[in-house]
Amino acid sequence: MAGFGKPKQNRKIKRKESSSKIEEAIRQSLVAYQQGDLRSAKSLLEKTIEARQENSFALGFLATIERALGNNERASQLFEKSIDIDQNNPDILHNYSALLQEKDPIKAVKISDKALEISPENSSYLERNGYLKWKAGDLDNALKATIKAIEFKPDLIDAHINLGAIYKDLGNLDQALDSTLKTLELKPNNPDALMNLGWIYKDLGNLDQALDSTLKSLKFKPDNPTALSNLNVFIDQLTLSKSNAQNLTEAYELLINLDNISHRKLSNIFTQAFLPAIQEAAKSDPIISADNNALSNLAADWRLKKSLTLLIPPHQAIENFLTRLRKELLILAANQQEIPKSLSALTEVLAIQCFLNEYIYVQSPEEEGLVTRLIQHSNENEDAFSEYLAIIACYIPIHQLNLNQEWLKHYPTNNQGRKTLIQIQLEEPQKEESIKASIQKNLEIANAVSLKVQDMYEENPYPRYRYADHTVKSLEKKISESIRIESTKHNLPFPEELTTDHSCPKGLIAGCGTGSQVISASRYKNALITAIDLSSKSLAYAMRKAEEYGMENISFKMIDLIDIAKLNENFDIIECSGVLHHMAEPEKGLSELNAQLKPGGYIKLGLYSEVARQDIVKARHQVKQLGLKSTADGIREFRKKVLQGEFKELTNLPSLGADFYSLSECRDLCFHVQEHRFTTESLQKLLHRQGLIFCGFLLPESIRKTYQKQYPTDTDMTSLESWGEFEKQHPSTFKGMYQFWAQKPA
Repeated sequence: MAGFGKPKQNRKIKRKESSSKIEEAIRQSLVAYQQGDLRSAKSLLEKTIEARQENSFALGFLATIERALGNNERASQLFEKSIDIDQNNPDILHNYSALLQEKDPIKAVKISDKALEISPENSSYLERNGYLKWKAGDLDNALKATIKAIEFKPDLIDAHINLGAIYKDLGNLDQALDSTLKTLELKPNNPDALMNLGWIYKDLGNLDQALDSTLKSLKFKPDNPTALSNLNVFIDQLTLSKSNAQNLTEAYELLINLDNISHRKLSNIFTQAFLPAIQEAAKSDPIISADNNALSNLAADWRLKKSLTLLIPPHQAIENFLTRLRKELLILAANQQEIPKSLSALTEVLAIQCFLNEYIYVQSPEEEGLVTRLIQHSNENEDAFSEYLAIIACYIPIHQLNLNQEWLKHYPTNNQGRKTLIQIQLEEPQKEESIKASIQKNLEIANAVSLKVQDMYEENPYPRYRYADHTVKSLEKKISESIRIESTKHNLPFPEELTTDHSCPKGLIAGCGTGSQVISASRYKNALITAIDLSSKSLAYAMRKAEEYGMENISFKMIDLIDIAKLNENFDIIECSGVLHHMAEPEKGLSELNAQLKPGGYIKLGLYSEVARQDIVKARHQVKQLGLKSTADGIREFRKKVLQGEFKELTNLPSLGADFYSLSECRDLCFHVQEHRFTTESLQKLLHRQGLIFCGFLLPESIRKTYQKQYPTDTDMTSLESWGEFEKQHPSTFKGMYQFWAQKPA
């Protein structure tokens, strides 16, 4: 509850009212307010205002109560009326600045400054003033106000918390750490201070301490969206060890139960946690054996089962184990032998995993024959249908099967596993087909390479995912804040559209695919997003996901990027990641996007690195040499040869990451019809020709720190020449892509 003291006679307030009744009503409303009875306080004040509408204090006090009740528009009107009558009550100004901090931060700072003019030594006013200036990006003055607040009141917890955060944003991590630790001396269990401490430790590279502090914060403030978001940011940088096993297990369990993050980043932790048990279970031949205790333990572990419905484990041994398990389940079912009931849930999970990876596991001719036989048997017997549907779904998605529709309609979904299986393999694909039928083609695709790429993504929408990084409303940021966080260049200039809370900046996601970038754009406050792609199947997937997340600010269009000018729209920001390098002429594509970017706007690009993709280049060459087609069978055949070690030069391929472990991603990785790659030198020339200013790479903190040590004079970390030298020394730096923001000068 915002603080509000009784008006003091020595303040410069034009208190014309002298009625003892009015004074008594205000006194009673103050008592009710301090007791938490806001409704009674409001009622008393409304009667007072009816009697004396020019009572500035009563109006301001009522405004404070309306804000506490969540009636912000009404509160704003009352604050304005109060200040029109008397601009010299610092309590009213102070409380009004708190209301405005989200809606109009610039005005909030001005009003807070006015409160300080009247009462320059009030620690609460100073703390709020520092906070508002921090949020507005005025870090130097925020620091001054916050330090002054602590001088007047050394135990002011909020000021200490803010001071640590301000030092962090200034890059003074040691001072940020000292300040935050001081806060925790004053109040050891403060969840906000613990959360900030975790973030500071993350920036310092002390990841285990970051994890510990963040989890402690969540202990005292469960479901804190900021702490959960922080945990989600650095979880994939952690390595499981004896010292952090308990904390990492707790964090993992928290995150796999969220539906607003991409669980892909948990893949490596999954592998570290479960690989030993999987390898133990794999020692048994057959795997399904009464004596295989390791399998029984895996089948009973809710974390393993939940994980396999969310992420694809990027490890050859895990794939081999699941491939063998699938085959054994099929053989038992086809021969009408008993399948242990303890494996029922794991079978349903395996079917979901196979759907997620798009049935990438190798299939023998024997298995194909057994699947056909099992489908036939299941269509003849309803009990068999119910018992074996999950096993069939490990090989063919349910929505593609010619099954007894009446039995399918009444398939018993009496547990979560079966419900999820039907949802993922039947209901969602049906929804996508319905959406796809409604998509209007804005323009026919004419470019020959674009047509080939379109065909590829119609067959394999990319990437397939269950959940994505979605930002809750309270954590949305102005686009300028997001770009500032993701860039390394200091003092970036921003047009008003990207800095004010009341503006609705226009963004373009060029080549949105299945929509994970679209969901991620929920971090942009008030943004109106246009998302384009040339694949109707990918768009249908993206539209379904956007609907699930309740994102109503997205306009989807089916159009080739090269034709973007025909939309007749200009944008404040553009995101184009993983797209230009698949075009016939990447620079022409960038030029088209640049033409639609407003002066002063920003573009985020993701482009392949020549240095980082040398293993991929070898793989693409091998695919051409073998004459393999980019069909499911062709991709499976290639992977089989790689995993069996037939290509010595490709032994690193399975360890390069998750892209090798799903059909569409492997196709994109090694079979794409068109791929260009860049160097830091060619990147520099490209940006120069387009008149774009490089704002720094998006990279993990550990890589940034290593670069800073080698090139301390490049304080903005924007020397592409230096980055070129760095990449030669560390070839895997950009193994994903070169990802960065660039600005179009105003």
